Amino acid sequence: MKCYCACFNVGNVEVWTSELFLEKKSVLIEVEESLESIIEEISQWSYLSAMEITESLNRAVKSFKRNDMYKDKDNNFDFFILEQYVWKNIQDREVFTKKIKIDDGAI
Repeated sequence: MKCYCACFNVGNVEVWTSELFLEKKSVLIEVEESLESIIEEISQWSYLSAMEITESLNRAVKSFKRNDMYKDKDNNFDFFILEQYVWKNIQDREVFTKKIKIDDGAI
């Protein structure tokens, strides 16, 4: 089973991360509901004004909805959905890991 979260980085610093959700749609809703706190966190790491950060975030959210990611090279912003596996138990993980190695031709 997979779960999803959103991450926002300024340079190599992770400044905001959503909760983990089973649906991507929930991640997008949390992003939209958290814009003020995201702006506040980014402003601690960026030289941009709050208005510039807000404009960039609005562009990011639009791109994010279409592509699950956004990259602003000029301002060194990365915004993306991280897809993670959730394991029921250790055996579940080991079976999956072994399958990936076989599919990749490693075994």
